[in-house]
Parts: sequence; structure tokens; C-alpha cells
Amino acid sequence: MITIVGSGPAGFYAALTAASLGEKVTVVEERDKLGGTCVLFGCIPSKAMLHPMALAYSLGRIGKTLNFSYLELTKLAKDAINRISKGIEYALESHDIDVMHGKASLKGGKIEVNGQTLNSEKVIIATGTIKPSGALASDDLPYLDKDFNRVVIVGGGVGGVEYGWLLRMIGKEVHIVEREDLLLPKHDPDLRKSITNYFSKLGFKLHMGVEAKIEGNEVITSKGEKIEGDFVLLSFGRKPNLEGFEELRSDKWLLVNEYMETSLKNVYAAGDVTGSFTAHEAIHKGVTAALNSVGKRKAYDGSVVPKVIYTMPQIAYIGKTTGNCKKIDMVTLPRAIAEKETEGFLKICEEGGKIIGAVVLSERAEEIITIIGIAMKFGISISSLLDFQFPHPSYLESIWELVRTFDGIM
Repeated sequence: MITIVGSGPAGFYAALTAASLGEKVTVVEERDKLGGTCVLFGCIPSKAMLHPMALAYSLGRIGKTLNFSYLELTKLAKDAINRISKGIEYALESHDIDVMHGKASLKGGKIEVNGQTLNSEKVIIATGTIKPSGALASDDLPYLDKDFNRVVIVGGGVGGVEYGWLLRMIGKEVHIVEREDLLLPKHDPDLRKSITNYFSKLGFKLHMGVEAKIEGNEVITSKGEKIEGDFVLLSFGRKPNLEGFEELRSDKWLLVNEYMETSLKNVYAAGDVTGSFTAHEAIHKGVTAALNSVGKRKAYDGSVVPKVIYTMPQIAYIGKTTGNCKKIDMVTLPRAIAEKETEGFLKICEEGGKIIGAVVLSERAEEIITIIGIAMKFGISISSLLDFQFPHPSYLESIWELVRTFDGIM
């Protein structure tokens, strides 16, 4: 028997994988609904809310107007949450996976739930993360039951940019307070400059290069500026959910090796609790943990992971953007010109005739970065990419147009 704690992407796919290999599986979830942060608070509700605003943005580029209220967006989010959470429940049931609701803890290598010790041979911890305290977080946005006008976001990283774009597109006054001089700290410099300029054009109130102190619905910057909103949104500071699992070694995150093994024998861990930052990483870590728990030795490979920020245009990146790099502006693409989606660029970096990283700010960026990621994962050379016939006109052909400019490739 395998006990899996947590029903988010890591726990869900770990459960399906183990059950499909003939193991008896029990999933423990402390919340009433299944799905974890991704389904209940993050990936799913955010995309349900972002999609209408992406439509409105695209229509706005051709002179048409489409309006939504915030409460209309939260209704779409809640509908998506309920449907997918129920789908997870059905999927687990169809694989004869038992589900227990309650707060789990690890004692002596065994899981305890509601005072009951589960007699399982293997354990997979997939408890995810907890939101920061001291202000509203992105988890709260799908559940706000009243409208508002002015928001102050502390942190201009991935969360601040994605949710800031959503709130700005629905017509809110959005302030972003960031300690660095450009948005998206630790990202590619070209991307940071472009997105900071783009957000300024969209009418964001950017307060850059300052520290923030939160006092209720007000932020006081290190320059003494007071910024008041209907609420303050803290866009960073998630922590691993480790309460009850103190027996396991952890640093900032729960420590695992490439086989998802923790410091205790027969106890594995996967997902955000181990330091992942995307649901697709969590899914693959969950599958890896399950395979190893049933005796199939497999290492997790996180060397090539595409990441996407769902603004419009989308932001996507992978690998390293250093060394021999080339850049193409989307304004040169026929498809982008035809659709009036000329904002942004694609940047690709290579070494030894193979791509080592890329960043893209563009319509369909998630598709562009996925093709590049496949090339990186399977060692496809730039010269081989040149032989592939990308559809025309498309955003994907930006890859072909760019790689043909590398010296010595043609």
C-alpha cells in the first residue's frame, strides 16, 4: 500500500501512476475539495479569469470593446475549480484509489490522519505550499465577493506581473512596488526592460527600486511614499507546507534526491514542497516518485522545463539566455502584422550548434517555447531546425527566421 499526502498535480499523478502499476493507493487531503493549490487557487482559476481578458485585449487591438466585471471573472474561476476538482475525484475513484480527508502527519515513517495510523509500506509527501501572511495573496483573488478599484501589488516577479496584468486589463488602477529597478527580477535583461516599458504603456503605476512596508490597505515605501489601495496583494513569499513532517530533512524546501527520496527510507516527496514552481514540474516529479516507490528506478530530469507567464502577449522562457544569442522582433513577422500583435520579441541562445535557452514575449509564446524546449531536450541541432518547414504565416516561424541568422549555420 502507498499513502500519498496531497491531491495537487504531484499527488494526483503519483496516485494514478502507482495505481496503474497495481499498487493499492490512499490519497490524504486536508481540504474538502481535491486538486491542491493549482486547481483551487492557482493555475486553473487564474486561467479561467485571464482568458476573457485575453479576448478583450485582442479585440481591443482591432478597435472593438469587450467588458467584464470582476464578479463575472470569479464566477468563471469557481466554475472551472468545481468542474476540475470533481473530475479529479472521479478519476481517483475510477482507479480504485481511496481518499481520506484530514490533516496528516508523519510519525516514525508512518502517516497519521485524524488519530489513525495508516499501515502503508511507502509514503509520498505532496503537500505543496502555503500562501504568505500579512496581506491578500493570489489564492484569495478567485474568492473575492465584492468589486474594487485600486490594488497595490508588492513584488514585480512572475506572480505580480501575471495577476497585475489581469487586474489592469479589467480596468483597475494597479500599483506595483518592486525593490529592483525593473520588473521580473532574475530574468533575462532584454525581457525585463521590455516588460517594464510595456507595463508603463498599459498605465501601471510602477514604484521601482524601493522596499515596501505593508500597513493594512496601505504600502509605505522606503522613500516615504504612501500608496493606499482597496487591498494590498502580496505576490511572493510562498513556503513549503511542512507542518507535521518535521522528521524529514529540509532546508528552505523538503530535501529529496533525483529519485524523489527523502531522508527517511520508503518516504518520497514531490511537487512544490520540494521547490518546484510550476504544475508541470510537480506532475513529473509525482510520476517519478511513484515509479521509484514501486521499485522502478528512474531519476527526475528537470534540466529542460519551459515556463510561461500568461499575460498578453505571453511571456515564456527556458534554459540560459547567455553566450551567443540572437533576437528577432515580432513586428517583422507577417502573421503578427496581420493580427496587429507585433509587441515583443524572440531571443535564442546557442552553444556548439544547439540551443541552450530562449525567451519570448509574443502571442503564442507557450507554443514557441515548447518547440524550442523539444529541440533542447532531444538535442536537435540548429541546422536540423532549419530543415523543418514551419507553417507560414505563423508565430512559430519566428524560430526558423531567427536560427537562420546564426553565423556558420547555413
